Amino acid sequence: MGNSLPQINSQRTIRTSTSESEYSTLKKSTSLREYNRSTSLITSCINNNNNRRNISISRPRTIAPTDAEIIDIHALRCNTSNTNEGEKKLLKQLDYIHSCVRKDKGLFGMMTENLQNKHIFSNDEPENTHVLEQTPDDYNMDYESIYLQTPDGEFIHSYWIYQMGEVNSTMTVLYLHGAGGNISHRLEVLRLFYENLHCNILIIDYRGFGKSSGSPTELGLYIDAQTAYDYLIYKQKILPENIIVLGTSLGASVAIQLVSDPLNHVKLAIFENAFISVPEIAKYFLTYAKSVIGITKSIGFIYLFDSLTKVRRIECPCMYLTGLLDPIIPPWMSNTLYNETRSSSKRQLYEFPFGKHNDLPIMKDYFENIQTFINELSLKKSDIEQTVLR
Repeated sequence: MGNSLPQINSQRTIRTSTSESEYSTLKKSTSLREYNRSTSLITSCINNNNNRRNISISRPRTIAPTDAEIIDIHALRCNTSNTNEGEKKLLKQLDYIHSCVRKDKGLFGMMTENLQNKHIFSNDEPENTHVLEQTPDDYNMDYESIYLQTPDGEFIHSYWIYQMGEVNSTMTVLYLHGAGGNISHRLEVLRLFYENLHCNILIIDYRGFGKSSGSPTELGLYIDAQTAYDYLIYKQKILPENIIVLGTSLGASVAIQLVSDPLNHVKLAIFENAFISVPEIAKYFLTYAKSVIGITKSIGFIYLFDSLTKVRRIECPCMYLTGLLDPIIPPWMSNTLYNETRSSSKRQLYEFPFGKHNDLPIMKDYFENIQTFINELSLKKSDIEQTVLR
């Protein structure tokens, strides 16, 4: 099962320039249509007597679950000494999220919406996927089952899996899974992280997955990930330099979106079997679609998950992990994204010769490579601190 892993010598340290604005202009690729809004989300929310638009922050639209604790993330973020500042920061981040998704579905999109939802999210597969048959306790991991209430009123079921001791004494992994299944289907993989990295773990079921409320959308998944990150920061009081964001497949696109926001600081981002965009995957799978997409670009796609434009904004250290035998996502997509992540303070690409789509964590040197990268980050930080002291 183990395979020798040739380490790709693709580690680069790149100096980034300081921009005047935290949110520089996001240049859209050809697969992402321009997002225009007559009045920005922030301006309308703040200048209109602080009235909240339903598109950003609204009251719950679904019945609150009763089988676990509910944590209102909006209340946590804004329950500070400066409520207005907390509200403005949240609205600024939500505005950025909205700017990264398609505004309208289009006629073809509305006609094929159910088909696209099924193939992109697969949140109703496999059978009985909304029933959780296992818990972290079955894998000897201490945990809490919780619901995170999002700013737009959904309830996201999550497992907070923790090591004994002070929460900031070790790393914490925010695990963003791929399409299909629920969080209980990832417990065996999480145990490998729990034992090999000795880390805390927060894993969420996006809206419409598992026991979470609502229905999945690209916008919704981005909000869910932001809510999970905010839980670590505002509820668990975890320092950003102790947070690792890891996304697999569809979750990698969500992770890229999360860390591309300059207000979200993390120690490391890991993208496993990432893809460029939904239209590019469609071109890869559907040979007849190549000519059609070549003419229409991305028209007809409701969800884009366009990562190519966002990785150029990422400044945190990041790793790309890809299986060369992946039958779903071609490995060259990770390579392309890696090459475009030029602003990252440190980046590395690892290719697993015998890795497929879901089995990278059992590949030889998988956790050793991650731990080595983390150690190098700590060493680099130590060298910088010593230089400053001198």
